[in-house]
Amino acid sequence: MKFEQLKNSLKEEISPIYLLEGEEAFFRERGEALIKSAVLEEPELNYARYEGSTLKQSGFEGLVSALACCPFMSQKRVITVTEWYPTVQELKDKTLKAYFEAPFDTSVLVIINSKKSESLKKIATVTFVDCAKATGELVSKYIRSKTNKAQLIISTRVCQLLQEYCQNDMTRIDVEIDKLIAFKEGEDEITEKDVELMVSKTMDYQVYQMVQFIADKNYNAAYKVIQDLTTISEKQLLFVSVYYHFRRMFFASISSQSDKELAQILGVKEFAILKARQQAASFSPKRLRKILNKLGQLDGDYKSGKMLFDNAFLSAMFSVLIES
Repeated sequence: MKFEQLKNSLKEEISPIYLLEGEEAFFRERGEALIKSAVLEEPELNYARYEGSTLKQSGFEGLVSALACCPFMSQKRVITVTEWYPTVQELKDKTLKAYFEAPFDTSVLVIINSKKSESLKKIATVTFVDCAKATGELVSKYIRSKTNKAQLIISTRVCQLLQEYCQNDMTRIDVEIDKLIAFKEGEDEITEKDVELMVSKTMDYQVYQMVQFIADKNYNAAYKVIQDLTTISEKQLLFVSVYYHFRRMFFASISSQSDKELAQILGVKEFAILKARQQAASFSPKRLRKILNKLGQLDGDYKSGKMLFDNAFLSAMFSVLIES
């Protein structure tokens, strides 16, 4: 099932084993919290957490024993295992095999994995919850669910702006929307000005904003983004972020793959590819390749000692402005 289906599913039936799997850490953590809220009381006595790497060393008897214990003043016990990727051979372990074939009805096993585990998905008693990266529609729905509870209006444009500032990172969005709700207590609406005032921009958003200024030929505004950075660490982060942003734009401009497929190849969120593809339309692939090559050369010159970082940074930023 999709993550957004989990809450309603828990109202109907509690499965003995859940596999919360996917790249979105917020959904994995939120999923565990929903399961615990549905069945768990007295967590100090009825909850335990294991790491998958530890189980490989210590064996599975301790885990199964914890699952077999009767709950104390609680509907069920909850046992969580993180980053556990058992092999097919390990799942044939006598103790483990017996548990998966007939899970205890007094406990719930929650497996939380950031990567795929096909061997676990094939087990009939395991309920798979897809915690993949959030789509823009799902993020907007989540934002509105929180603002509606707070009796605040938020427009589609303001939702989009918040997502852009946070680069669709659900953990950040959750924190920032709570800040905005607290800030606007007693009022009617969250506005663009509120987001601009209260929400910190990620470096990725600053790069996106700078490139958009360049695409719109607003070079003074693009240069101001650069000028606003004062520390070496901020400049280093911008340098790296600009390189990877133009790399995404270049591949987006020449690739026929979907946003999802390209995101998986480049190891980024689908949202980042969507934005890169939109901005790449304002540049030719030839120019993007030229900028990318120049940034790579300057990075190499700095790392090899041929240039001081400040010189490499300024050359890189002016290269982006001039070549664009």
